[in-house]
Amino acid sequence: MNAFADNVQKIRTKRALSQRALAEKLKVSKSTVGNWETSVSMPDFEGLGNVARVLGVTVSDLFKEDLDVDALVPYVEVPVFGEIAAGDPIEMDECDFAFPAPYQMAKMHPNAFFLKIEGESMNRKLPNGCYALVDPDLKDPIVNNCVYAVCVNGYSATAKRVRSLANGIELMPDSDDPTYKPKLFDYGESNTETVTVIGKVVWYTVPFDFEI
Repeated sequence: MNAFADNVQKIRTKRALSQRALAEKLKVSKSTVGNWETSVSMPDFEGLGNVARVLGVTVSDLFKEDLDVDALVPYVEVPVFGEIAAGDPIEMDECDFAFPAPYQMAKMHPNAFFLKIEGESMNRKLPNGCYALVDPDLKDPIVNNCVYAVCVNGYSATAKRVRSLANGIELMPDSDDPTYKPKLFDYGESNTETVTVIGKVVWYTVPFDFEI
């Protein structure tokens, strides 16, 4: 039995999942899981990411020799609620999948969710393509210069450093591209778009196919 086959079986057992239960979560057949655990076959690259996500481990954990299952840092699945532009704001649409976050992080932020970052205006802190963990319980009061997910005019979302003003709000990029500029929303001026804070960005991670 190779390391992958052995580790899938050990981690699945540790998570109290039967082969059938794991197969259902992965939307594959029970025999497929059985073939993995007997070294008959292996998932493709995307499939490896899905196995790791459902089992709450990293892909590298699946291939470690002499894996100590009891020493694994536990992960839990956190919902991904759509894409969030770190450039020009875009509409935020709910997605139908989840992504793993460390158990302790999820415990600290029980109502948090992931939003996908697209764009380069926050690339010093949030790389394009990453998943930003947003805690909606930390949206008030605003801590100036911290990173928040915000909703502009009720239908679009963006991630920026935020500064609260006496009669408005300022959204500030944090990018190595100087063409991105701060945007000031002055509620004393007519036709100013309304900015609603969704939550504070407390952590980020990257998808399994993220290019470095």
